[in-house]
Formats: sequence, C-alpha cells, structure tokens
Amino acid sequence: GGLKGEERREAKRIRQLFEKRRFALVSGIMLGVAAILLSDYYGLHSHGVVQDVLDLYVKQSHDVFEQSRRMFLESTTELLQLQRLLDFTPANTSEVYNNMDRPGLMLAAAGLRPKHPVVMVPGIVTTGLELWQGEECAKKYFRQRMWGTMTMVHNMLLNTRCWLRHMALNSSTGLDPDGIKLRSAQGFEAADFVLGGYWVWSKLIENLADIGYDPSTMHMAAYDWRLSFNKLQERDRFFSRAKKTIESLVKVNGEKAVIVSHSMGGNLILYFMQWVGDKDPQWVDRNVHSFVSIASPFLGTPKAISALLSGEAKDTAEMGLLGSLLDHHITPFERRKLFRSWGSSLAMLPRGGNKIWGDRGHPAPDISDANMSHMAAHVLHFADGVRMTTDEAIDYLLQKTVANKTDDGNLINYEDEWSHGVRVAPFKDGERTHNRTWANPLESRLPKAPNMTIYCMYGYGKESERGYFYANVTEVGSER
Repeated sequence: GGLKGEERREAKRIRQLFEKRRFALVSGIMLGVAAILLSDYYGLHSHGVVQDVLDLYVKQSHDVFEQSRRMFLESTTELLQLQRLLDFTPANTSEVYNNMDRPGLMLAAAGLRPKHPVVMVPGIVTTGLELWQGEECAKKYFRQRMWGTMTMVHNMLLNTRCWLRHMALNSSTGLDPDGIKLRSAQGFEAADFVLGGYWVWSKLIENLADIGYDPSTMHMAAYDWRLSFNKLQERDRFFSRAKKTIESLVKVNGEKAVIVSHSMGGNLILYFMQWVGDKDPQWVDRNVHSFVSIASPFLGTPKAISALLSGEAKDTAEMGLLGSLLDHHITPFERRKLFRSWGSSLAMLPRGGNKIWGDRGHPAPDISDANMSHMAAHVLHFADGVRMTTDEAIDYLLQKTVANKTDDGNLINYEDEWSHGVRVAPFKDGERTHNRTWANPLESRLPKAPNMTIYCMYGYGKESERGYFYANVTEVGSER
C-alpha cells in the first residue's frame, strides 16, 4: 500500500505549496518583528535605556509571535487534515498482523486452498474514477484519477470549480456532461485504496492471496458509483459484463462464484440478481454459490436525506476524512448540487417509510429507549417545531425540487428509477416486477436460487445517525 509514482509527486507538490505559504507567513512576521526590534534597539540605546528593558521587549515580541503562530495553526484545519492524508501511509497487512495473527496465513496453515472464485463489488465512493475526456483545465490529468489518489486532493483543493464540474453528472440525463467523461479504474487497484490512509479492499485481497487466490480466481467488479443502477447498464453495460465475467470464472474454475459486496455494492448486487433473473430465472442458482454482504444499507440510510437536502458530508462513516475535506472546502450549496447530480445518491434513501422507521403513533422499532425511539421516528426537526417522519421527509425533499429541474433533475425523475415503499400483496408465480423496485428488498423477491446462501455482516453497537435538527438561518440567494 501507500503512495506511488504520480501520487507521491502530487503529494510533494502540495507539500511544497503549503510549506511555501507557511514560510511566507512566518517569514513576514519574523521580518516585521525584526524591523521593529532593530529600530527600537537603536532608539532605546540612543536614550540610554538599559539592556534588560530591551530583553523584556524581545520577550514580549516573542509572546506576540507565538500567539500569531497559534492563531495561524488554529485557522488551518483544512491544511492539517491534508497533512494527515500526506503523512499517513497505510501499512501492508503484513505490517499490521504478525505471521501468527493474519487470518489468511492461519487459514493457509490449516490447509485451506482456493475453491470458489470470488467476485468483489465495492460500495459508493470507494472506486477510483479516471479522466478520459475533459475541459481544458483538466486535460493534463488524462487517465489520472479525479476521484481517489492525491490527484483528486490536488484538484479538490486547488482547482475546485474544475473538479466539481468533472465530478458532477448531467443533472437532467444522469449521464456524462457534454465534453466530460470519467470512467471507473479497473483491476484490484481500482478499489484497494482510495488514497493514502484510506484502505478499502486491500486487506481482503492480501488475505485471499495468502491461501492461493490470484487474478484467475478472483475479480474486482469496479464501476462508476455516481450512476444510478439503471444508467450503469445503459451507459457502461455493467450488468452484461458482470454476467459474462462470472460465467467465465465459473467455467474456468469448475465451481460456482462467491460474490462479496461492501456498502452500496450489496444494493447493486440485489439489483443485478433481479436484472439477470428477469431474463434467466435459473441463472443465479447455476452460477452463484453464496452472496456475502458487508454493511450494505439494504433499507437505505437517513444520511441520504440530509445529504440531498442540505449537502451534509461531515463525519460520514462512508467518506471519513474525505467527507471532512468536502465539508470544509466546498460550500453546502455546491455539495448539495453535486450529490443531487449523482443518481446513486437516491439509491441510499430510506426504504419502507414509516412502517420500518416509525411514525408519531408507532415509534422506531429498532430503538429500545422509549424517549429516543419516539424522537428517532422523526428524521427532520426544524426550529419552528415542525417534525417530519421518513415518509414526510422524502416527500418534502422531492417536492422542494419541482421548481428547479436544472439543478435537481435526478430528483425530478426519482419515480422513474427508484421506489422506497413496502409491498404487502403476495407475489404471483411468474410475476415480473418493475426495475425501479429491484434494489428494494421490501418490494421485490429474492432470486430463485434455493442452493445459494446469503451472509449479511454488520457492525454492532456503533451509533448511527437517525435524525437531523435544522435551525432557521437568513437565506442568501439560493445558498441555503
């Protein structure tokens, strides 16, 4: 792991830039203090003032300088966050575990060897996106990453407007903007690290390699996570290519595949299994041994509401330090516009409405504390006393965008591609469901695959965001 090649050069250039800024500020303060000291030194001595008065003056000047230095450091939260990215180079798994503790080595010592081919499906924001076509401001980054690696950090901080235009999708079509083309990186490097210090799949890849897996027995199904699932097939033929890849792995290895997904990747696989099953109902049972879902938000997350409503990005479990950089460097209005251009943002909206998340008469069922469960049943809380349940919040979010189709086209077209309801009627034999329900397990059936096993893995005891309080603020233009 760690920064390599161009990433190290980008890191060096950014270090030099900020070091120059620090040096210029500190040098300016030092020269100013020195000039004052020299002028006062000659003035003081010409009037016969004793040396200890000068010493006191120097000490006071030093105190002023130290205070200025502290104020400078306190005002550079963004630079300090960047320094964490530059300084933290992730250790290889072998450096974290000793030979006895690393799971892959222990399994290899116990005699385990590769059997089922493994297909890995990343989540939202964790696949690198490369520039294949762009505006003049970005042409020098051809085939470099606009998302992931230090090239992204360089552009986000120093070429923000250009970066935002390239990261956004067309707000009306949900596809590429005119003259701009970003595509997902390919191979294991597409999602092993997003950038230094933010590893994703690298440890799983290394531990699988310990027991004998290699590129002939495992595959990273990288994709452009900004697109809606329907647009992934329309633009990139992602599901068609995934189907062929899995069939090839099964044929070559003589065993069904194991699909391992993380975060939104699990929602994507649910959609994929519906898509392929719609054409060949037996395909999943023939080709997939098991589906392993790691922290997939099958029922969505309230965080999606606040992100689309007001551009919230800080302290998200998914984006970590990247979310913090976005929060400090890009305005909420700009973040909201960016998030709303991504069709994938809508895939994360809570599903099941009040039946799952609670309402005024029926508190949130997953919270044991009575007071907290009633509060959590309302996902939005406003200063004027208005509170909204999940159903009301989603309706509010969609209605707020009706008057502005240019900025919020994906929300205008929400009903064409997504659904967040609950089906109560039983399914009929041979019944085909609309593809807008395929990512919602409350409105679609599991694939017809009695021999497939599903494993769902989640963290436990970790506090999660359930609601948001909004204070009244003075509106300035459209940035609110």
